[in-house]
Amino acid sequence: MKFSICSWIFGDMPIDKIMRFVSGTGYDAIEIRAAVNDYDWKDILHLSKELSLEIGGLTGDSAWPNQAHDLANAHIENRRKAIDYFKRQMEAVKAVEGKYLVVCPSAVGKTSPMGLNGDDWKWAVDSVQELVGKACELNITLVIEPLNRYESCLVNSGEDALRFVQEVGSPKVRMLLDSYHMNIEEVDLETPFLKTKEYLEIVHVADSNRQALGRGHIDFGKITSGINRSGFNGHIVVECMAPGADPFQASKGYPAIDLIYTYAEESLLYLKELSMDRR
Repeated sequence: MKFSICSWIFGDMPIDKIMRFVSGTGYDAIEIRAAVNDYDWKDILHLSKELSLEIGGLTGDSAWPNQAHDLANAHIENRRKAIDYFKRQMEAVKAVEGKYLVVCPSAVGKTSPMGLNGDDWKWAVDSVQELVGKACELNITLVIEPLNRYESCLVNSGEDALRFVQEVGSPKVRMLLDSYHMNIEEVDLETPFLKTKEYLEIVHVADSNRQALGRGHIDFGKITSGINRSGFNGHIVVECMAPGADPFQASKGYPAIDLIYTYAEESLLYLKELSMDRR
């Protein structure tokens, strides 16, 4: 088991500063936002080597309302642009020696479908299937992320993600579970790990209020039990956020950024205190 954290939760802080903080705090790895035009990926790889900080993978860039980043868009030209953009994101993963790219089949924040009778699902499956060839070429795993119903109209639960992955039908397409979204969508917090264990690549964690682990009401004992019983041995990735308006915007100024530092430190300590088997 390795403990990681998402870079996007630090907002507009320079990536080198984020990486130095993450490494100094004691995390094993980092998951960097796949904003392909924002970074010099060679510099990031060099810094990761200097810090002995693994880049586990990248968080896919697909925020709504950018229709050209939406793999489930009603317009084929937008889906084609999104496919091409995700291929560029996979190239960034390869450039930093990462292993995976997190993929939301429908743009993050898009809560209403554009088609009828499952059209959006089909568009998304077709789009991800078109990414598989590139994933095989680069040896990158595409990790499907279920988001709660207030952030996505398509893949909301572990069961949804499992069905999606199985329909795509490639060993290069797997899935994640996220404690924050699970708290909203799942009947319990242990069973999804057991049902999806053959396809589970990474786990995202934040508490019920999306703050540091231990600051909300999620029973992380159940999460831990699910992880251990499923045999999961991958990256546990912290994805907490500072409170404030605009839940899709991490940059909330001061003193919010100080809270993110605190949340990152508290969450790592919390994870280390849980009975997760670090094999």
